[in-house]
Amino acid sequence: MYPVPGHVALAILGNRYLKADWLPVLIGGLLPDLIDKPLNDIFHWTPHGRYAMHSLTAVVVLTLVVQYFFQWAAAYSYMIGHLSHLLGDADFNPWFWPFVSYRFPQGIDVLDIFSAPGTIFFPGWILLETVILGLVIFLYSRYAEKCSVQAAVLTAIAALTVYRVTRSHPTGYTGL
Repeated sequence: MYPVPGHVALAILGNRYLKADWLPVLIGGLLPDLIDKPLNDIFHWTPHGRYAMHSLTAVVVLTLVVQYFFQWAAAYSYMIGHLSHLLGDADFNPWFWPFVSYRFPQGIDVLDIFSAPGTIFFPGWILLETVILGLVIFLYSRYAEKCSVQAAVLTAIAALTVYRVTRSHPTGYTGL
């Protein structure tokens, strides 16, 4: 998920249903892009905007680091956020990096906002992820207290997320 709303939405779901603490789950939900994207998009040090932080190796290592410096509740919450990020980016992740060699697909980067803004701001994508975030926020309202309402909203979120991961990409775009 390039737009932030989708990653925030998945992290919030981790808070709501997996009892993850707010701050670590949000950090875990956003940190992979905050590290991998600049390393590729700005510095060109990595082959793709989804690299080391988009692997299960990073989840394990950083969860252990958080556990060492904080406590298990923070480590658990961070892990939930990081895993939710990887699930949101399920159309391509180097899951088992560095143990498996990957052929990285061509992607777009954040600097395309200046050269070709249409490649980074797809109104449909941003709208879709904002709708997902809105549905997740709705789950915190008093109108979503009934289990049947929660089940319906979660089903809608799951369907939209599956569509988001499996949708066709714009011409020339093969994998971000």
